[in-house]
Formats: sequence, C-alpha cells, structure tokens
Amino acid sequence: MSKQVSDALRLFIITVIAGFALGAVYMVTKEPIAAQNLKMQQEAYRAVLPEADKFEELEGPQYSEEQIAGTFKPFLEGDPESYTDDDIEGIVAGIKDGQYVGLVITVNAHDGYSGDIRYSVGVGKDGTYMGTSILEISETAGLGMRAKTDPSFLEQFNGAHVEKFTLVKDGTGSSSEDKIDAIGGSTITSKAMLRGINAALSVSRNVSESHLKTVGGVPIE
Repeated sequence: MSKQVSDALRLFIITVIAGFALGAVYMVTKEPIAAQNLKMQQEAYRAVLPEADKFEELEGPQYSEEQIAGTFKPFLEGDPESYTDDDIEGIVAGIKDGQYVGLVITVNAHDGYSGDIRYSVGVGKDGTYMGTSILEISETAGLGMRAKTDPSFLEQFNGAHVEKFTLVKDGTGSSSEDKIDAIGGSTITSKAMLRGINAALSVSRNVSESHLKTVGGVPIE
C-alpha cells in the first residue's frame, strides 16, 4: 500500500470516528438543551402573563411554529397600521384552573436599528397589556439596547387597556396611557418595539374574536 493511500485511509478512519463522536455528543445533549430552551420559554411566558399556571398552543396546523407567521402575515399587512415589518412567531394561551386568562404573542420586529428584535407580549383576556419580555436584541449599547437594560421604557406600557400606543418624543408620554415616550436618541428602536407591541394587540383581538380553542380544548373567549 502506497503512503498516499495509507494516509488517505487513516484520514478517512479519523473522519468517521469524529463523525460518530459528534453524533453521540449531539444525542446526549439534545434533550437537556431542548428542556433548557423550554424552561426559558416558559419563564418568558410567565414574566408577561403571571396569572397563568400553564400555557397551550392554539388548535390547528395554521397556528403551528412552522405556519403561524404565514397565517398572520396577510392580517398584519392588511391592518390599517400596515405592520409589514413584523412577524408573529408564536401564540400561546395562558390557562388558570382550566380557564383562559390571556395570550402570549411572540413578535419578530424586523425594523430595529441593528436588525431583528424578538419579544413576547402578554395580553390579558380583556385586552389589557400585561408585559413584554425581550428574547433577542442587538441594538446599540447605551442607546437602543436600553429597551432591554432600562426598565423605564417598557414600564410605560404596563396596565394600559388601549387599541394601540402612540410614540412621542417630547416627554409628554405620561399624560395619557396610550402615549409612550421614546428612548432618548433611539427613536428607531422605540418605534420598532412600539409597533410590534401594537401588532400583538391587534392579533390578540383577532384571535379573541375568532372563537378558537387551545390544543387542550380550552375556548378562547
């Protein structure tokens, strides 16, 4: 056997062994990683809809993780506000003692200053805004990143029962529950967050009016 053939054979054997090793590591770590991701997801849901003791997806394949963005895209684009930069990535219903108490809607806002901003928005059964948990954000440190690091921005929304929020830049946000002061020097980030929250409120009303059920059979009404 020539040296070249011998070297190639050794390299092939090493590659095969490495492949099996990586596959084994993946199988060992797959379930713990999935469990950790599920735990983080549930914590995000509870952060924005603390009244619920469990969460269930909506009944129907059109509300699955794979299809839900396409299901709501025409609705968002047809909204009077035209939410063309927002995608709905997930919706779960909050359940307490077998009764529906609200929705958690995960939004991907594509109009952030530095790219996508993903967050979950909690909306109570009566349409009250309950909270926002930011899942992914890469805005500028000290400016747009304050949407996550400075709680005062999102706290302005808390407890409001409005159809939509309006962004203001003159410090008059506290004069009305539907007016939100922009983050100083970060109007683009503020607008992306606010429009995504408004999109979630609009979708929440649509879901509540559509007489849907959860996968567990709980009516959303």
